[in-house]
Amino acid sequence: MKDSEKENLFATFKGVILSIIEDKRKNPKNLKTLNNFKGRINLGLQIEEDFYFWMSLVGENGNFEIGQGKLEDNYDLDVMAAPEDLMFFSNGENSIVHMVTKKNRFGLKKLRFKPGTTGRNLGLLLKLPKILVLDKIKQPK
Repeated sequence: MKDSEKENLFATFKGVILSIIEDKRKNPKNLKTLNNFKGRINLGLQIEEDFYFWMSLVGENGNFEIGQGKLEDNYDLDVMAAPEDLMFFSNGENSIVHMVTKKNRFGLKKLRFKPGTTGRNLGLLLKLPKILVLDKIKQPK
């Protein structure tokens, strides 16, 4: 993967994740979740069968930062998915159950995770959809 492609991929996913978080801030019921979220997560985007593009998501006290590259130490969770699967997860089309039970185009689970250096942190995995998935918009009848 060329450096320019990596930069575009990073800019795209950073923009998507930050815009989802900003959209969630508009709904008062999400503020407690966003403000109480504390985690350091490595997001691995599976580009090829044996190549992952790594990003980091660090959230604490309502502030979120997204960095390029993998956090090497003091992180809570590694989450891996193909970019298209992560997009379908973020827009609410695919549920967490769908993501952990169905296979991606590489024959692996659509959403995979490994514990970080701070422990298993499965509770953090359960909180992740509350941060990364857009809220359903109720259509007027």
